[in-house]
Amino acid sequence: MLPTSATAPIAANGGRVDYRYAPAARDLRARTADAMPASYWLLLAFLLLVYANTPFILPAAEVIRPAKLVAALVVLSLIGETVFGQSKLRFAWPEGGLLIAFVVAAGLSCLTALWPGYAADGVADLAKMALTYFFLVNCVRNERALRGVMWILIIGGLFPAAGTLKNYLQGNLYEGRASWVGIFANPNEVAYSLVILVPFAVYLGTPRGWGVRLMLLAVSLLYVAAIYVTFSRGGLLGLAAVVALCAWRKRNLWFQGLTLLLLVGGLAVASRFWSRGEDFSQLNSDVTVQQRIATTQAGFDMFLDHPLLGVGFGCSVIAWPLYAPQGLYSRGALVTHNTFVQVLSETGVLGFLPFVLLIGFSLYHSRKLALAPRTSGMGAAMEVAIWGLVVCGMSGGYVLTWFPYLLLGLAAAARQIAGESQ
Repeated sequence: MLPTSATAPIAANGGRVDYRYAPAARDLRARTADAMPASYWLLLAFLLLVYANTPFILPAAEVIRPAKLVAALVVLSLIGETVFGQSKLRFAWPEGGLLIAFVVAAGLSCLTALWPGYAADGVADLAKMALTYFFLVNCVRNERALRGVMWILIIGGLFPAAGTLKNYLQGNLYEGRASWVGIFANPNEVAYSLVILVPFAVYLGTPRGWGVRLMLLAVSLLYVAAIYVTFSRGGLLGLAAVVALCAWRKRNLWFQGLTLLLLVGGLAVASRFWSRGEDFSQLNSDVTVQQRIATTQAGFDMFLDHPLLGVGFGCSVIAWPLYAPQGLYSRGALVTHNTFVQVLSETGVLGFLPFVLLIGFSLYHSRKLALAPRTSGMGAAMEVAIWGLVVCGMSGGYVLTWFPYLLLGLAAAARQIAGESQ
């Protein structure tokens, strides 16, 4: 009599394996298919290293360059998994093509750059950030993996948030503003990098119990506190936009009322302890606002003089003395305080079009996911986070930072996951 639940396949028909009576073998194959590949775990380690700023926390570790080492291992793992048929390389069209077109345009801008060597160094860094985009597209292949990446980003965000709050409490401020170290040394970049994580916390807490929700709420409040002490007006506006969109998408009156109360209360507290020389009042006479307007105008002037390839990737700060208005107070050269104008001035129309289309397609596809009942939570998190990036980018130049490409890569992965599940 044949067993009804064999634990191993039965040899029959001349030694061939018959799986009809081996559900355990089928379960093993299913578990193997659902198992996360090595490249995914290496990707998580890489993302955590990026947020942790290891060169500043563990300077001795830089002997082996841990982030670069892990990134190289991700590449090797993806190649191995492709060669042995475990997975196929994915591209995420058209966003992947647009990102490559933007990197190529940035590279071409070195040919006519005001400082070719400086522009080439910037393009090399941009290529590393673009590679991270394709890491996410190829390593994140299901919603469980997507949630895992979001959890790592949430945990990683604790490093700059805690470091910024520590510096604020210890009085380690620059012009009354707190930040951290390394890639988080700029208060504006600390603020926007935390703003885009808030929608992820909302998404991760939606199907969970109260314990996880309270933990994510505590983490979000820590982010909000860190954003406040950066005294970044662009960051506060981005936070307000993200929180408002999250509340609107929830369609829950109690949640919306509580969110509005927390937001208004937080802004009131922030205004009382504002330590910058300027706040949101008297913007017409605000020096920093005038500088931002001046850098934007200078960026347009750079584009008009170099419409095809701009002044060179990263070289708007080099061109600033040539285009700065007369009589404007400035301690030195200023970077363009608008991400889109920065791209326009540094890479011209050849770089501006693919960059804007990349963000536009990412928003469009995220919105489609948000409207579908099955993927509404995932899509809404992506869409709101991208809008947070856009709002923050209107008052800051964030082209050469990691987080736009991490976010857009995760959005592309979410779209592919939804397409494959359907």
